[in-house]
Amino acid sequence: MLGFCGTYSGTIDDKGRLSIPSKIRPGDPETSQKKGIPAADRLIVTQGFDGCLSLYPESEWEKVQQRLETKSFAQKDLRFLNRRLHQFTSIEKIDRSGRIHIPEILRKLAGLGKEVLVLGANQTIEIWDPDQYEKYMDNYGRTLEEVAEGLYTDDPNR
Repeated sequence: MLGFCGTYSGTIDDKGRLSIPSKIRPGDPETSQKKGIPAADRLIVTQGFDGCLSLYPESEWEKVQQRLETKSFAQKDLRFLNRRLHQFTSIEKIDRSGRIHIPEILRKLAGLGKEVLVLGANQTIEIWDPDQYEKYMDNYGRTLEEVAEGLYTDDPNR
């Protein structure tokens, strides 16, 4: 499966709804398969990493859950991650207009205003405040090539 990709501008309305761009909007299995993205009529909305929100199709969220279940609950970091991740998680249905509700607590956590950036990020869709995303990219400290080299150095299949 291709996964979610692309960068889009979006707007959160006064009721906290965001229209998911049609090119990356999950839908019924047949439509989603044609787009190369996971099917879903509901998305898991949660605090993402690095200052964004993450939207997961249920099938991808199940993989996150399964991964967490393989770890020992005796680990302090796992308990923290588990609590923090689930504390701010909401299951939201995509409405007929392709919109999803973003709960207020999550909008506040990510510093989202009316204007947002919607990014396809393979298994997830990320929602960013445009200024926060620009700061994140400017301050990352390494180039795309440096990051790729570091990630693929240990890969025997590169």
